[in-house]
Amino acid sequence: MVHVLAVSALLGVLIGLGFVGFEQAFHEVQHLLWVEWLGDDPSPWATIALATAGGVALGLALLVAPGHGGDHPADGHQLIPDVGDVRLDSLLGGLAVGFVGLVAGASLGPEGAILPAAAGISVLVTRWTRLPPGPARLVQAGGLGALLAAMFGHPVAGAIPLMEVAATAAPSVPLLLLPTLTAGSTAVLTLRVLDVHPLGSLPFEYEPFRAAHLVWAVVIGVVAGFGGLLIDRAIPVMRRLTRVADARSVLVTTTVGGFGLGVLYAIGGPELRFSGIPELVGFVADADGPAAALGVVALKIIATAWCLAVGYRGGKIFPVAFVGGGIGLALHLLIDSVPPFVAIATGIAAAMVTALGLPATAALTATAMLPLEVLPVALLGLVTAYAVHLLADHLAAAAPHPA
Repeated sequence: MVHVLAVSALLGVLIGLGFVGFEQAFHEVQHLLWVEWLGDDPSPWATIALATAGGVALGLALLVAPGHGGDHPADGHQLIPDVGDVRLDSLLGGLAVGFVGLVAGASLGPEGAILPAAAGISVLVTRWTRLPPGPARLVQAGGLGALLAAMFGHPVAGAIPLMEVAATAAPSVPLLLLPTLTAGSTAVLTLRVLDVHPLGSLPFEYEPFRAAHLVWAVVIGVVAGFGGLLIDRAIPVMRRLTRVADARSVLVTTTVGGFGLGVLYAIGGPELRFSGIPELVGFVADADGPAAALGVVALKIIATAWCLAVGYRGGKIFPVAFVGGGIGLALHLLIDSVPPFVAIATGIAAAMVTALGLPATAALTATAMLPLEVLPVALLGLVTAYAVHLLADHLAAAAPHPA
């Protein structure tokens, strides 16, 4: 077991360094393209042209990359990837495809682009260190946990998702947790040594608690939970369209996809671009009214689902946070007595649980993003959203189907 923990610690350092390098590189190129080149007040045609060019670049990357970028993100898209047999060239090809999609302006977070690479690196490290199959699976789980820990800046951040969706990777939960906590701790320490801040923390301040906040948490949980569910339901619908285009040419799909994304960005503005967390802060400060806020949220739902359906490699955790926070903001703007940060925090947590379908993972993600003072109220909204989601699924399954 000591050998397993030593390899896990080394893996945590490698994944922490890789995460920092990837994140800083794509942010630099993203800023160059979308801020320095495009400018502060670009014309709609310039926005559409840049997004379309990004779609072309993504299509070319998919065609030439070894492994063609891996599995399509809309076909069984899930938080923890199943990498199977790994080759170094396919791993690098998938990472390159993810990089191109993110710098092309995808309305997605980085986790979907780098989680498969982290999983692949974990497999390669266990292969190079010649660990037997059982310990190798433990270390591989630890590698995925290390990336999630690095993303959120907390050593435990990878433990709960792995327990929730990948507990079969180990004969028992305690054995699964030890390598994961070891790798997660070294990954977080690596970021601290490099003075790199984690993704996703939101600088919101919570007002003094009032009993009415509990009522609003339930209401917002139901409404914002529906927003998260819309993203989850829209992806397979849009994928049916892009699958038809894929039969002709992946390049056609991504070119049309980039054009569509550019149109959405030209309509909705810069808040729609990228992951959604820094954009949410600016959106909260500049929102004009409830109708305008809901309009941007609707476009964000479409843009995120469209990106995944087209084949941009990325994740929906941070876009979902934008959607939930935007719905909470709209309710505050509509009903002034709803405290703004109660509404935003609860909306983030509620949308997260319905979009991911993983309550413990959504709760942990909300914990990483939100201040401690607002967490009890936000988690009440999360539980409400998930309960309504389960009830709706139950009623749909029990409803008589037409012959």
